[in-house]
Amino acid sequence: MSLIPEKSIVISPTLAATIGLEETVLLQLLQECRIHGTAQQSQGFDWVTVTGDKLLSLAPFWREEDIRRLSMGLHEKGLLLIGGAPFSAQQDFRFAFNEAVASAAALTRQAFSSVAQPAVQAANTAPHSAKTIGNSWQPSLDAVRQLSQLGVTQAFAEQQIPQFVAYWRDRNVPRHSWESKFIKEVWRQWQQAEATSHRRRQEVAVSNEWRPSNDALQILVRQGGINANFVEDSIPEFILYWRDRGDFSSTWDSKFIQHIRRQWQFYSGMMEQDSMPRAISVNWQPKESVYDVLQMANINRQFAQQIIPEFVLYWQENGTPQCSWSTKFLQYVKRQWARHNQTQSTDTADGKQQGSNSKGRIRDRSIIDAVSDRSWAS
Repeated sequence: MSLIPEKSIVISPTLAATIGLEETVLLQLLQECRIHGTAQQSQGFDWVTVTGDKLLSLAPFWREEDIRRLSMGLHEKGLLLIGGAPFSAQQDFRFAFNEAVASAAALTRQAFSSVAQPAVQAANTAPHSAKTIGNSWQPSLDAVRQLSQLGVTQAFAEQQIPQFVAYWRDRNVPRHSWESKFIKEVWRQWQQAEATSHRRRQEVAVSNEWRPSNDALQILVRQGGINANFVEDSIPEFILYWRDRGDFSSTWDSKFIQHIRRQWQFYSGMMEQDSMPRAISVNWQPKESVYDVLQMANINRQFAQQIIPEFVLYWQENGTPQCSWSTKFLQYVKRQWARHNQTQSTDTADGKQQGSNSKGRIRDRSIIDAVSDRSWAS
C-alpha cells in the first residue's frame, strides 16, 4: 500500500523561499483550479470561480480562516486578484492571477517571475530596490482597483493617502512595495470603519415602550434566581434614567441585567437580615441600605423620606406583620417614583401647572392599592 495515496502537490522550492511555503501551496492549488476550471476574461485577466467547499476539500489540512489569511497575503503581495468578498466556505471564491492574459505555455514559463526569482538574487537586489516613501506618493490605479475588489470605496482609499504618507515619512523606513503596504493598511481601516458603522446602526435610544428581551428575563429570573416582580418593578426607573440621559446603545439588555443584579445584591442582603415577621412600629425608619439601593436606581432620597409617614400609618392600621419592612418600603417607593414621573410627563405634555396641592400629593391612587399590589415581599 502506497504511503501517498493521493495526487501530490508539486511546488517550486524557489517560490516557497521567496513568498512562503503556505502561500506557495495555496498558489499551486489555485493553479490546479484554473487548469481544470473554466476561466472568463475580464479587464485583461482570466477569472476563475471555485466554491468555498471545493477549495477546502482540496486542502483538508487548512481551516476556513487559514485559506482566507493566505489568500489575502497573496493579494497583498500583488500575486492574486480577488473578485468580491474574501474567501468564505459558504460562498464562491472568484480569483485571477495578477498578470496579463497569455497562453497556458507562457503562464507556465513565467510562473510569476516578478516574485519567483532565486532567493540569492532576491537577497542581492532587495537592499537596492527598497526606498522610503516620497511626499508626493500616490497609489497606482491598479492598487485602487484591488481595493475596490475588496469593497473599499475610492473616496475612502483617497482619504487615507495623506495620513499614510505622513506616517511613513516620519519613520523614514524603506520598503520594497509601498502599494502592498497601502492596500493592507487601507483594508484594515476599512474593516474597522465598517464594524463601527454597523455597531452605530444598531444603537437606539430607550423609549417608554422598551422592555427587556425574553433572553434577558430568563438570565435574571431563571438563571439568576431574581424575583420576577422585582425585575418588573425596576423597568420604569431604568427607562426614566436612560431616557433623560438621551444615550444611544445597542446593548440595553446588558445594561438592564447589570442594573438589576446590583440592586438585587443589596436587596437580598436586607431580606437575610430580617427573618422574623413583626408589626411595624410608630417610629419605624428604613435602613440606610434602602437609600443605597434607591440611589442606584437614581431615586431622590427626599422623595422616599416624604412618603414614610403614610406608609407607616397604613401598615399600623392594617396590623399585618412582615418579615422585612425595608424591602416592602423599597418596592413601594420604586413604584411611586415611576408613577410620579409618569404623571409629571403627562401634565407637562398637556400644559398643566403643578400647584401647591400636587407637591404634597405624590400618587394618584390610594395607598391601599399601591402597597398591597405586591405580596411577594411578605
